[in-house]
Amino acid sequence: MAELELPGLSGNNPLGFLAALGVQVAFAGTPFQPLVRWSDGVVPVPRVTADLDHDGIVARVLEVATQWRAEPALCPVPEATDVKFPAAGIRTYLSEARHHRSGALAASLVAEGSLDAVTGKKAKPTDFHFTAGQMKFLAMARKILASTTSDDLIEALVGPWQYTSKLPSLRWDIADDRAYALSAFDPTDNTNNPKLTVPGAECLAILGLSMFPVFPGHRKTATTGCRGTWRDGSFSWPLWNRPATLNVARTLVAHANAGCLGNGSLERALPSLGVFRILESSIRRNDRAMGLANFGPPEVVWWRD
Repeated sequence: MAELELPGLSGNNPLGFLAALGVQVAFAGTPFQPLVRWSDGVVPVPRVTADLDHDGIVARVLEVATQWRAEPALCPVPEATDVKFPAAGIRTYLSEARHHRSGALAASLVAEGSLDAVTGKKAKPTDFHFTAGQMKFLAMARKILASTTSDDLIEALVGPWQYTSKLPSLRWDIADDRAYALSAFDPTDNTNNPKLTVPGAECLAILGLSMFPVFPGHRKTATTGCRGTWRDGSFSWPLWNRPATLNVARTLVAHANAGCLGNGSLERALPSLGVFRILESSIRRNDRAMGLANFGPPEVVWWRD
């Protein structure tokens, strides 16, 4: 079967990795299930094993984006712009969302019983919640899915990324590291310091986020692939060179990460699973920017000999 390379999606970038998973998520529930593997190079990129071209991926992603932006995971009832639901509303939100295609995304945003450690009254969101202040996650995600065009998606898949759009950024790109102390303007001030984005990658990454469910943890929401505290955490992800289905990719994401290293039997098994590298990026939260976060530069924490 032919392979289609997606050179725009770097496996060294959390946003690129999430976006590559989003390609597979877009085809979930269809008779056509693309397999994905990663090239083993300095800049690993995904290769889709399927009878598929870029236009076919774009058409499917736009169709799914239209569905998801109107479903309860991103458009809950009662209306909400963020995922910091009152404690009593978390179960309702998850229950309503689970009956829709995007239900897994809701389970990757909040967990019943996982509340803010300070107030104990609101949902504590996923470690991937990098927005703060007036930047509301649900409203931003809906806008990204509604506004992303076919050209945006081609740019994300094929590259190079041009960073010309003023659509919202969910801050999962390692290029989003704009430390407050090094900036002439407040990083939350979009008037004087607009954050230019790659909306096609952001759109795909929203779909890919559904591969990272969350659970109640100790004083925070435990997020698949993440470890550490809310203020001092990290995200790690595996790269594999054997074509994997969506379910296999989900298993690798859940088990082949830095938090699982130190288990000798698992580490010995990683090459047999096709895993050749595990990368990790710190999660930096800026107190002065009210919790605004970004990923630090990636580091290779495990590699196949």
